[in-house]
Amino acid sequence: MNVPVLDSDTVLRTLPMSDCIDLMAATQAAISRGDIELPLRMMLSVADGAGYFGVMPGEVGAEEVFGAKLVTLFPDNPSRGIPTVQGYILLFNRADGTPLALVEAASVTALRTAAASAAATRVLAREDASILAVLGCGVLAESHLEAMLAIRPVRDVRVWGRDVQKATAFAKRHANRGGARVRAVADAAEAVADAHLVCTVTGSNTPILEGEWLSPGAHVNLVGAHNPATREADGAVLARGRVYTEITEFALAEAGDLLLAVEEGHFALDDIVGEIGQVIGGEIPGRTDDGQITVYKSLGNTAQDLAAARAVYTRASQ
Repeated sequence: MNVPVLDSDTVLRTLPMSDCIDLMAATQAAISRGDIELPLRMMLSVADGAGYFGVMPGEVGAEEVFGAKLVTLFPDNPSRGIPTVQGYILLFNRADGTPLALVEAASVTALRTAAASAAATRVLAREDASILAVLGCGVLAESHLEAMLAIRPVRDVRVWGRDVQKATAFAKRHANRGGARVRAVADAAEAVADAHLVCTVTGSNTPILEGEWLSPGAHVNLVGAHNPATREADGAVLARGRVYTEITEFALAEAGDLLLAVEEGHFALDDIVGEIGQVIGGEIPGRTDDGQITVYKSLGNTAQDLAAARAVYTRASQ
């Protein structure tokens, strides 16, 4: 049996960001309705703690597939010129268990993560949001810039990174993208000041976003931290915001942004408004006035990976 291997170029060619945003919105709504059930992912520390090996199984009935995402995550890889995330998504036919395809995982991860943030932003952010702060300047920063430009009239983009040279290079690569002014700033507080949209997409283990910097009406996507001991936001961000999860069960197990704020007394788990899929599905309200600060905590999930990989496989096969 010859199983096709679909590379990153195929992923990006066949699944445009706008289509992926709609797909992620539908996927999250299905999860919150109970149409998709997922086990917690397994992350195994490897290489004497230098990296992780992730095994993330799942089934998406509406897409007629099940499968698993198998990836490595080595935070120091960018310094070696190697991607942080590497691996594949293995798809199987739900009807008979036949392997369908291996889909390159890093490109799917970057695409669907940003698309899921955009799906959340579309239902939580102010319609007139035009100032974007991106904290981080790696792969997820690039995909989030594309995603935010796709769903809001962004005209001013401030990019901050711990490496000023990388942030400056990022801004130059994307200068005037989509008609927006893109510039690097040396200070994270300067990037966030007066921003309507804030995306944190770093590998930081400690807060790089402070709640006191946020202006009334801001929407925040917390994306980079993905285990109970790491966070990108301080407790004040959670204290000031209406907080929505991707999957609440997973957030209670893995979201250090939330869990550490609870430990410090800034936030209570009962303060979680609900899951973003419930907002998308019309079950609970999102933003109710222009002055509210809204917060979406992203962790990523296998249903997103499988739905995106299935779309890539179907389109590449046509």
